[in-house]
Amino acid sequence: MIATNSVKRLLLLLCLVFFVSGCGYHNSESEPNTLSEKFHEVAISEVTNPTLERWLEPRLRGDLRDEITRRGQLVWVEKSKAEALISLKIISFSNNSRVLGNNDETLKYNSILKVQMKVTDAADGHIIWNSGTVEVTESYYEDEEDTTQDLVVELMIRRLVDRMNQAY
Repeated sequence: MIATNSVKRLLLLLCLVFFVSGCGYHNSESEPNTLSEKFHEVAISEVTNPTLERWLEPRLRGDLRDEITRRGQLVWVEKSKAEALISLKIISFSNNSRVLGNNDETLKYNSILKVQMKVTDAADGHIIWNSGTVEVTESYYEDEEDTTQDLVVELMIRRLVDRMNQAY
């Protein structure tokens, strides 16, 4: 009986391994980078933040560096030594009412972040890649604002780096 349970578990594990490998899952480090090998060393040139949310710029900057470093595809260098420069432009950031109760009190909110990312050649300034406007929206309840804002920024950075890694 113990042997049959072990065999069942082994078969289940093998099925799981085959399923995960067959569904297209792969390590993000193996994902191709749309930037050519010529643009392997990068730096953040600027983050434009027209909002009143002063915490947003350093958070985007830090999360972008962390995400690209985690994926291991590009190398961060000083701006003067970079082959490519990354700029982020925050289009808008807002928190607004989504669901109102019977007495017009807000029951649920939305946090919406819109950002554009560009990668330019450090030598001549031509645009290598442009994300276009990317939007992330998350809903939350009254006491979840800080956690949701952190999540929105994290999801935005992942989406931007994912787009940069896809061959558009």
